Amino acid sequence: MNYKSTILAALLLVGGIASSSAQDIDQKDVPSVIKSAFNKAYPKATDVDWEKKGANYEVDFNLGKVDHKATYAASGKAVSFEKDIPNAQLPAVIAKNIKAKYPKGRIDDVDWINTAGKITYKIDIEGTPDVNVWYDAGGKFIKAVAD
Repeated sequence: MNYKSTILAALLLVGGIASSSAQDIDQKDVPSVIKSAFNKAYPKATDVDWEKKGANYEVDFNLGKVDHKATYAASGKAVSFEKDIPNAQLPAVIAKNIKAKYPKGRIDDVDWINTAGKITYKIDIEGTPDVNVWYDAGGKFIKAVAD
């Protein structure tokens, strides 16, 4: 097998694995306990799309013009919630750290994430290289993943 074939095979394998871990589902296939919890929490949600990820249900939706995501356990209990926030709302300590660590990077997108009361930020940075970084609410670096 030549180099290009090996790369193509690896990409197809990774794509197959990634697509098997999450599956788009129709709203009618979401358990009523989860739909009820979601509708109660976000009655004004629009552009609602559901996915099954392992045992959990993930819903992408908009409130106004802001992207949101919520994850629910099969019991209907909320596991996590995230929303896009303006770059200016990123805590200054995190913005300063990113500027120092990625001086040629540009913050493209910031997600505020609440998982069981623990706040984290996921920041997409465009530059050389493109990277996603996570920080806790106090500004402590958690991890970086190439994008």
